Amino acid sequence: MLVTFSGLDGAGKSTVIGDLVAALRSEGRRCAVRHMNDDVGIYAYLRRLRDALLRTAVAGALHTTPRPDGGQRAPATRVRSAARRVRNALLWSRTLRRLIYPLDVVIFLAYRLYHEGMRGRVLIMDRYFYDTLVDVSDGRPSAWLRLLERITPTPDVAVFLDITPEESYARKGEHTMEYLRRRGRAYAELFSWLPSPLHLRRPGRIEARDAVWSALQRARPLMWNGRSAWESP
Repeated sequence: MLVTFSGLDGAGKSTVIGDLVAALRSEGRRCAVRHMNDDVGIYAYLRRLRDALLRTAVAGALHTTPRPDGGQRAPATRVRSAARRVRNALLWSRTLRRLIYPLDVVIFLAYRLYHEGMRGRVLIMDRYFYDTLVDVSDGRPSAWLRLLERITPTPDVAVFLDITPEESYARKGEHTMEYLRRRGRAYAELFSWLPSPLHLRRPGRIEARDAVWSALQRARPLMWNGRSAWESP
């Protein structure tokens, strides 16, 4: 079984996932939680490469030896600048991310076969390809996005935790309001394409966890023991 969680930063994905994992394990069910940007596919590997380059740059800056005139040698600064350029190229290139998207889908199918088919686990994704599509969206309807969405493996339950940009900014404060508004519009458009997502608007913790549990029971009724909700953590 595949369950995915998407939404703006601060929407409560990690909290609801934690509740879901606790509920599954209380029933003796095995599960695996993976983060789309950190654990799955070429993009995740590129992020690790970026982090390694940045660590190298920082280490070089810390260990730069002084010049005879009392200044600092230039190579560390150049390495740090180069690492920053590589980071930006890898993380923010929409073209690159669209090109590797199909490859990441293939890699994900292997992950899914391993966790669901071979290990019998419920696979829970903290962010999913839907979030990647929002990342590469330029804010306009795109045949590219529709094509990529059609080759995306359909989850058993696709959860969209929908909060306002203002709420996201208040909880995280990591991005500008314009950026969050643009992402919010992209999420709304994308999830309007999906046949039956679990769209939860500004949910509280209890509301979200009960809705997710009910959606799991509807998606795979033979998997469950008839409970209508999980216990409170």
